[in-house]
Amino acid sequence: MPRTNFGWFSPLALFARAFGQIVLISYVPLSLARSGNHFYLGFGLIYALPFVMQLIFAPIWGHLLDRMGNVAQVAAVGYAGYAVMELGTAFAPGIGAILVALAVGGVFGAALSPAAKWHTLRLSDGSSHLSRALQGEAGGWLAGAIIPAVGSYLGVGLFHQLALLGVATLALSVLSLLGSHRLGAFPKPPAADPQRTGPTLRRSAWLPLFGVLLQFLTGEVFFSFYGVYLTTDLGGPLWLYSLTLAGTTAVGLWLYMPALRLARRIGPERVLLVTSLWYLVSYLALYLAPSVWLAAIVFSVPAFSFLRLAASLAFAQAAPDRGGAAMGAFDAAEGLACSLGGPISGAFVSAVGLAALPLLPLAVSVLAPWPLLLARRRAAARPATGD
Repeated sequence: MPRTNFGWFSPLALFARAFGQIVLISYVPLSLARSGNHFYLGFGLIYALPFVMQLIFAPIWGHLLDRMGNVAQVAAVGYAGYAVMELGTAFAPGIGAILVALAVGGVFGAALSPAAKWHTLRLSDGSSHLSRALQGEAGGWLAGAIIPAVGSYLGVGLFHQLALLGVATLALSVLSLLGSHRLGAFPKPPAADPQRTGPTLRRSAWLPLFGVLLQFLTGEVFFSFYGVYLTTDLGGPLWLYSLTLAGTTAVGLWLYMPALRLARRIGPERVLLVTSLWYLVSYLALYLAPSVWLAAIVFSVPAFSFLRLAASLAFAQAAPDRGGAAMGAFDAAEGLACSLGGPISGAFVSAVGLAALPLLPLAVSVLAPWPLLLARRRAAARPATGD
């Protein structure tokens, strides 16, 4: 057993992942556009590619975690993957080379998030550690939204910042690998109950996973065009967009602990139902009475803190003996939603107009509660049916 539980390990890993991710997908296209590049399809691919890699490879790394049991070695691979993405983008001669760096690095970078979450599940009071790890992730998003702008103001170009970030991430990979003999010394998870493993457990996870996917997609289809909708269609000020973007992340970081207390009190499945109903009510209100301030409020309420925490806990509890696979599936659902959100919104807005944007997340949010309700019904009936 290790001398310490290394409670800092997961928050640091998720902070590094979120920081690198937000810089790559948000600031790189913006920097290219401001330098005179107008290859908008390439910008869209820069945004989508890390999530596509997460969708494909996070489940694979999750399964490997369950088989290998050494979280630090897998995390070292994940850090190295992000270093490839960051350094490759920093020194890439064009968009094509950036996409290659994101694709190659993304294969390995997809290991970092499942490794961090898997680590929390091996600690005593894992739910509290998971909450702190997700706070670290939110902190990475917040820092990634602020630091590049500050660095540019001080005269440090974005690609120079990416080079420094890549070196720092590579150092974390080396340190994680050097410490793998200590971080890997966790007890084996409890033996699985043969009556609740295999196809039965996998079937029971599909409905909640689909419900969570729909909630992720609800947020993404609105987020991808929120700034354009707020400032162009509704006529809102740019400062309000920036304020809501930073504000929802900052408040969401603080809300992870209240979300944990709520999940412990009513159960993560019920929290997921609450978040799905919140999305339904809020987008219905915005569709019926669109306004600048209502759009800002709908975007600013950080339901994602409750969604991400409750979903992580629900899948961890559903597969206590396969935590890596569960976290990999969770990351894959997020990756799929992030990959689809922008293209779906773009096609929808092109077809029916920007003013109808709230109708799209409303339509998705109408569907989101049903897989969760059906999963609860099946779970309640399982003891009687012997499933």
